[in-house]
Amino acid sequence: MNVRINSVLFIQVIPDIRTNKIANVLSQAGIQTDLLYLKTHPAEVYCGYALPYSRIFKLRMIKEIVEFVDQSSYDLVISCNEPDIISAVLACSTKPVIHDCHDMMSLRGDITNDQAILEFIANKYASANIYVTDLIKEIAVQRFGLSNKPVTVLDNYVLREQLPQQYLPKLSQTDGEIHCVYEGGLTNRSDHHRNIEPVLLALAQEKVHVHYYTPFQSSYYSMLEQKSPYLHWEGTREPNELIYEMTRYDVGLTVLHVTERNKPFLDSTFPNKAWDYLAAGLPILFSDLTSFQQFLKSYAVGRILDLSGHLFEQVRAASLIPINPGFLNDYRLTMEDQSDRLVEFLEEAVISFYKRSRE
Repeated sequence: MNVRINSVLFIQVIPDIRTNKIANVLSQAGIQTDLLYLKTHPAEVYCGYALPYSRIFKLRMIKEIVEFVDQSSYDLVISCNEPDIISAVLACSTKPVIHDCHDMMSLRGDITNDQAILEFIANKYASANIYVTDLIKEIAVQRFGLSNKPVTVLDNYVLREQLPQQYLPKLSQTDGEIHCVYEGGLTNRSDHHRNIEPVLLALAQEKVHVHYYTPFQSSYYSMLEQKSPYLHWEGTREPNELIYEMTRYDVGLTVLHVTERNKPFLDSTFPNKAWDYLAAGLPILFSDLTSFQQFLKSYAVGRILDLSGHLFEQVRAASLIPINPGFLNDYRLTMEDQSDRLVEFLEEAVISFYKRSRE
């Protein structure tokens, strides 16, 4: 059976950067990509980011979504999780549904029985599954008994268009001090993995500058900045602008608040920010987690931060690690480099779906 993918519908409550990047690559491959969202238009989330969708629809009711999909002419649907309800409901659709699991919720923390059931249905009964890392895929295959269905891994790679064409002068060349950067949300909730204020204050105590860019405005961010002259809240930026601006720093921080409860989840993740740092040509300081350890064994782009050791020396050593400006291209670590493999996987998913439907 020969299959050619002509049109794909993405469905997500609030479209995120990963969804936009995957849709961009499929669009470049000549596939029509449309979007169905439930809450927030992607232009509101990513100002200044060129959207890859031919058509964008908004629906709120699950019944309407099911009817829309079943009556459509799309070759397949890519449903992005968290929550898992859309993938779960569409598992019985007349269309092949790919469950793109950005984040396995049961690994992150305690979830309700209803959420656990939806996660099981979405992972078990979707036509095919995509996971962000090999570790999450391995956990899912064992936990949900995934066999006789297409399953693959697609990391949070950047697009080639996000790679800076030029770099800004380093701030450290002006003042002789070390400047780190952190991209992402922060919180002072004691149980949250983004509660890294103690780490930032410890670095500031060592006279290491930390500049942080956040996805939205918050009084907490400005309050944190007031705790040390070495902490700098730089506000928000659209994705491509942010990567270019981060070229002025020395080290990217992929540090997390790790607890006994969240460690299994964090061990299996690889966040967008790490790819953005590499796109900006920055070496990275990582928390001591399995996925980060494995990545550093393959690519010597940083080091694990030992919070019990001498922080300044670790940051200084990391800042001296050279990152080739062409690193991501050289190692085929952009989303475009995954294009052929992704299209082949989608074709396999469609073939598998219709084969099973005849059995």
